[in-house]
Amino acid sequence: MKDFQTSRTPAVLYDNHIVGNANIAYVGIDNDEGMDLAVSHLKALGHQKIAYLSSALGSHIMQVRHRAFFQAMHHYGLKADSNYAGCSYYLSECMEKHLPNFLKSEMTAIICSQDTIASAALVQCQQLGYRVPEDVSIVGFDDLPIAAYTSPPLTTIRQDRTELGKSGFFALSSLLNHVSISTFLLHAQLIERKSTVCISEKQ
Repeated sequence: MKDFQTSRTPAVLYDNHIVGNANIAYVGIDNDEGMDLAVSHLKALGHQKIAYLSSALGSHIMQVRHRAFFQAMHHYGLKADSNYAGCSYYLSECMEKHLPNFLKSEMTAIICSQDTIASAALVQCQQLGYRVPEDVSIVGFDDLPIAAYTSPPLTTIRQDRTELGKSGFFALSSLLNHVSISTFLLHAQLIERKSTVCISEKQ
């Protein structure tokens, strides 16, 4: 990443952002919009206590999504402080420390920064004796192929990988033709499956 700061070779980065180098562009989805869609969806279902579970904040994209979660919570008038978010380099710590703390705090929904974390959270909740979505709703992020085949299938925010590839090609072509593109963001899309439920429908 340090090399990209001074590189003169046109390049397009996915989910990484370099400031001040006209040879480097960034493509991705609008993560602020995606997190807004996730929080809005859960609030519409009656959820008030929503937590955020994430891998460590060492990467640009994890920082963006972490900030977007709190921004969306505040936008919808929902309480969110540091106790509402758990971040770790280790998936095991997310599942063995942060997730149980959220459940003990009676969070009714959890947004995960990635589908891999959401998938693990689904399994861990069930192993701890919680039903998804009857006891806790879970939302992922990315819409990886696995999301449609978890049990229950995962509600998530979709990144259209084909469209991202086209965007990357377009951005690189622009750079090669001396059009200094900085950031190219696609709209996010909420994919509603079976891992979220209205509070009033809980059994």
